[in-house]
Amino acid sequence: MSVGVVTFFKYTHLGFYRHGNDNYHEPLAMEVMLSSLHEWFQDRISLEDTLLWDDETPGYSHCKKVYLKSIEKDEATGEYIIILWRAVGSGDGVYGIRADARLDDDTLYDANDAADGARVIWGEASYYWFIPSKNLFASIRFPNSIADTNMMNKFFKDFICLHANIREKNREVKEGKQGAYTCVSFPATSEDESGNLWFRIYSKQYTNLTTRADLNAIARDITHFVKREVIAARVENQPDWTRLFGGLPFISSEVTKDTSKVEVNIEAKPTADELRRILDQYGEEYAGGMEGWRNIGFRKEGVGGICWLNSFVVKSVLTVNDTIASGIDSTGHYTASRIFTALELTRDGLLAPFARDEQEEIAVS
Repeated sequence: MSVGVVTFFKYTHLGFYRHGNDNYHEPLAMEVMLSSLHEWFQDRISLEDTLLWDDETPGYSHCKKVYLKSIEKDEATGEYIIILWRAVGSGDGVYGIRADARLDDDTLYDANDAADGARVIWGEASYYWFIPSKNLFASIRFPNSIADTNMMNKFFKDFICLHANIREKNREVKEGKQGAYTCVSFPATSEDESGNLWFRIYSKQYTNLTTRADLNAIARDITHFVKREVIAARVENQPDWTRLFGGLPFISSEVTKDTSKVEVNIEAKPTADELRRILDQYGEEYAGGMEGWRNIGFRKEGVGGICWLNSFVVKSVLTVNDTIASGIDSTGHYTASRIFTALELTRDGLLAPFARDEQEEIAVS
């Protein structure tokens, strides 16, 4: 059995916006975006065919290469599983897929395999579960995979700009400080609007704190923020500890401990809004889960111990059976269909917190 950490996200921006102005925008439905990608994928033959650009596309020659290994839809629920493949290095410590392998060929190579001179795209998988009916998605991080929502959002942005045919677009090559780049804009569709819009896609982690009352109650008793990190034990590194909180007015610069495993206690008296900002920033910078010593939390007046911020992030786990056919799959990599099979047993439990949120919203309205 392999266990994947499931972390939920929602989109804060998904659609077409004016530069520097959110007052007018034209939203893009998650289902429309996913359906367009799914349709495009049907015409791809091999993994290398799913790279959204090539080295001749102006402005993309130095970008990280990300491929679409799989996108499958569950027709019963309308949900999707997407598997991205981020190319890395030359194969040490990672798996690879033949560049010309058919998309239904799940054969993996490691650095010790003889690939008979074949072109192998060495990389790391990342798994995403999209639930359009609830306007949310989740990353599923296994021991042998990565979770990088910024990478995934950039993949969607490149797809919408370079390949999707969901609406009219203007594509032109411009000159910038770093050379030529591709600029894609979208004409406004409203009769009362003119000019061009640009595609934006930003997401944030879900937290268990949803109401101002919750935030006020917690913020009222906070006395210190705590940050743990592993760094070289040198005095000159101390100023780095205030970077996460540098823009907030309630921060003291006092550092109480500095070792190779560092715990820094920072005096704090945040408001509810400031606590929300820290939770949002935590979700962006620590997306994918905490590992080992590293973490951020707070101490409360009259309460012993530390409350870590990841306890407020909506997380769960998904167990996938490593027994396939008559053998054991030891690669730690999974097909979309195997993930859907695993979700059959746990889907309702994983989505239960969001059903409660919907009921609370109805009660408030």
